[in-house]
Amino acid sequence: MKEPRQRKTKRRFKTGQWVEYDGLYSDDWGGDLVLVQGDLFPTHPQMGETHWTYAGQSALHLMKSPKINGHHIGY
Repeated sequence: MKEPRQRKTKRRFKTGQWVEYDGLYSDDWGGDLVLVQGDLFPTHPQMGETHWTYAGQSALHLMKSPKINGHHIGY
């Protein structure tokens, strides 16, 4: 019995779509950008509309919140 093939293609997103997952995204031109859920995928500053591919988790989830007890620090 043959094993099912694993999908090697990653999901791609177009400029203007909503970001569904926090993380690092790469565009068709080799640029990387950290985006969070609710952002819109931006256009490339020189090449215009592009496609984005999820590249993995960002380091943002490792950072501590700038709030302690609901108050901003240093503001």
